[in-house]
Amino acid sequence: MKSQPEGVIKEDESPENYCKRITRERAKNFYWAILTLPKYKRSAVYTIYTFARRCDDIADSSWDPSRKQENLEQVRTNLESLYEGDPQGKLYEALGKTVEEYDIPRTYFEQLVLGVEMDLTKDRYSNFKDLKIYCFRVASVVGLALIEIFGYNDDEAKKYAIDLGLGMQLTNIIRDVAEDYHQGRIYIPEEDLEKFNCDLSEVDSNGVNSQFRDLMDYEAERAREFFRSGKKLFGYLSPRARACPAGLYGVYSKLLEKMEASGWQVWHRRTRLNTVRKVSAVLGQWLISLSR
Repeated sequence: MKSQPEGVIKEDESPENYCKRITRERAKNFYWAILTLPKYKRSAVYTIYTFARRCDDIADSSWDPSRKQENLEQVRTNLESLYEGDPQGKLYEALGKTVEEYDIPRTYFEQLVLGVEMDLTKDRYSNFKDLKIYCFRVASVVGLALIEIFGYNDDEAKKYAIDLGLGMQLTNIIRDVAEDYHQGRIYIPEEDLEKFNCDLSEVDSNGVNSQFRDLMDYEAERAREFFRSGKKLFGYLSPRARACPAGLYGVYSKLLEKMEASGWQVWHRRTRLNTVRKVSAVLGQWLISLSR
C-alpha cells in the first residue's frame, strides 16, 4: 500500500513536468495511449490523470480511515481554491491551467472524490445498479473530463464516454478480484455471486472452479456491452483525438481477451500486457477507428 499519495515532489520541477512524470511512472495502461495526442493536449491529460491518481492513492494508502477522510477533505478544499483562481501546489497549479483552458466542470472532479470516498465506507455491492454508481464516479467522470480536452462535435459523445469508462472499470474489477478480496473488498455484485453460486473464499482456498469461470464470463460480457457502446465515441472526435480513447479500448479489450484465454486464472497472478502488446493494441485500434 502507498504511504505517500502525493508521490515524491521535486522542488525544481515545473507543475506540468510533475504531472507528466507521475503519469509516466504510474499510468501503466494509459501512458501509451496518451502519447498519441498532440503535445499540448497530452500535457492537459497528464493533469487529469495525476489528480485521479492522487485521489485513488489516498483511498489505497495504509493510513487509517479518519486520516484518509481528512486528506479527501483537503482535496475538496484544494478544488475549491483552484476554481476560485488560487491553486495550491504543483498538481493544482497544472490542473488549474487545464480547467481554465478547456472549461472542465468542477462536478467531474467532485464526483471522482465521492467515488474514491465510497471505498472508505463500502466494501460490498448488492447489485449492479449500486456498483454502476461507483464505476461512474471513479472512471466515467474521468472520461467526461478528458473529452473536454479531446474536443467533440455533439453532446451525444458524453453518453459513449460514460460507457467506455464503465467498461474499463469493470475490466479492472475482473483483473483485481483477488487483490480486492484480500483487502476486504468485493466489487462483484452479491446478486451475481448468488446467481452463479460462487463463493470467493472457496476460490481463494482451492483455486478457480467452474462457478467462478461462469461468473467471470458473465462479468466480462457486461464489460463488453459497455465497450461496444463506448466505441461509438470515436466517431464524435477528430481522427487525432480519437487515438487516445481508441487505444485505451484496445488495451482493455486485450486484457479481457488474455484473462478469458487463461480460463480466468486471475486469482494468483495479475494479468498484464507487455509493452509490445500495449503499443500494438493502441496503434491497431487507432487505425481501425480511422475507418469509422
